[in-house]
This record gives sequence, C-alpha cells and structure tokens, in this order.
Amino acid sequence: MARAQTTVPARFSRVIGTLALGVGVGAAFVTPASAATSQSSEATVTSVRDVAADYPCYSISTSGAMSCFQPYGEHLYTCDTAADGHHPGSWYRINGGSWHNVQYDLGKGNCADLNLSIGESGYIDIQACNYEGATALNCSGVLRVSANG
Repeated sequence: MARAQTTVPARFSRVIGTLALGVGVGAAFVTPASAATSQSSEATVTSVRDVAADYPCYSISTSGAMSCFQPYGEHLYTCDTAADGHHPGSWYRINGGSWHNVQYDLGKGNCADLNLSIGESGYIDIQACNYEGATALNCSGVLRVSANG
C-alpha cells in the first residue's frame, strides 16, 4: 500500500496559513470598530475626592450615584456616593451614537474610571443612575459635555 508523503514546503505552507488565519481572527476581536468612539473594557477604581484633583470634571448626580466626565484624557467616572447598599451606573453616548450602560459594585466614596477616546470636536451625553440589581431605582437628567471641555 502506497503512503502519501507531504513535502516540507507544503507542510510549512499549511502551518504559516493556519498561523495567519489565527492572527487575523484574533485581531478582529481586539481591534475597536472606530478609534473615535473606542473604550477600554476595564475600569480602574479611585476615590470620589481624587476624581477632580487634577482636572475639572463635569458631573451630574442622583441620590447615591454620580457620573462625571473629564475632557482631558476623556475619562468617565461612575461614583458611589451613598452607603445605601445599592450600586452606581452611568449611561453614556458619544456624538449622538448608541447608549451604553456601565455599572459597578464600588462602595461609598469610590469611583470607577472608564478611559474613552473621543475626538476634540466630539461630545458625550451622560446620565447617573442608582441600581438595585439590574433595576434602576433613580436616575439623573442627561448632561452633554464637549470633549474639548
């Protein structure tokens, strides 16, 4: 019975093709759709006091929660302002696009920092809400802030 042999160049081509396909598929999942409206998937935690320490932060609040946008660096802070057992959330949209909601379990006096990327001529609409589970207990009005401050 004759056995088929794979030549080294053919085997090498298949390996390179598989690697290229893997890299292409991986890049599709990590590349933002648009750099003008990209966001980091992770937020860092800071204190409410530190939020406006270096640069002005434009905020709107409701009982137990505050949303604050800092144009320098395009940071959206979602802060827990009450020891009420609930957690804060922020609704935001960039340049009139789709609304996004982020919620964090932080504890009173802490803020989550979401690093966004908005063009200098852009803007963001923000709204603060206080949640019990997935249910919004109360929300503020909407504040529009220019990315240029």
